[in-house]
Amino acid sequence: MAKTADHTSKLPRKPHAPKPRPDEHVRKRSGADLQNGWLARHGTLTLTDERLVFVPTPLDTGLGAKRREMLLGDIDTLERFPRDPNSMSQGGKRARMLVHTDECIYEFMVPDLDSWIDTMEKMFVLREQRGDGPRPPVLREGIENFMLLDE
Repeated sequence: MAKTADHTSKLPRKPHAPKPRPDEHVRKRSGADLQNGWLARHGTLTLTDERLVFVPTPLDTGLGAKRREMLLGDIDTLERFPRDPNSMSQGGKRARMLVHTDECIYEFMVPDLDSWIDTMEKMFVLREQRGDGPRPPVLREGIENFMLLDE
């Protein structure tokens, strides 16, 4: 279930996550910004069969940004903000993908936002079919994921 607005987007204090390994099957990769309060870190977001990995740019790493990973099994909810692509967010915030975990809500601003959510939703379906646990809810409106039409 989605976290409330009171749930924090403050990133947990952890060491650097491992970079994507050569043996990991990359499903999607693009540039991304990871929002942390008022500060956004620039980098690359990679989706593999097991995790979502954010690797900051060398400049952002030098400024204290860390590599982050979210194991797909630890994601509670995937949310589009704003939920409907035809609506504007309050304050004009840029559209983003919210990845809810027990630790925090990761806010990613990615190009082709709905394609990212489509791909992650399909990955959750594949994991569920493999017996890797139930897929988390995906919260968005007004979009049909064509990759799930046969589901």
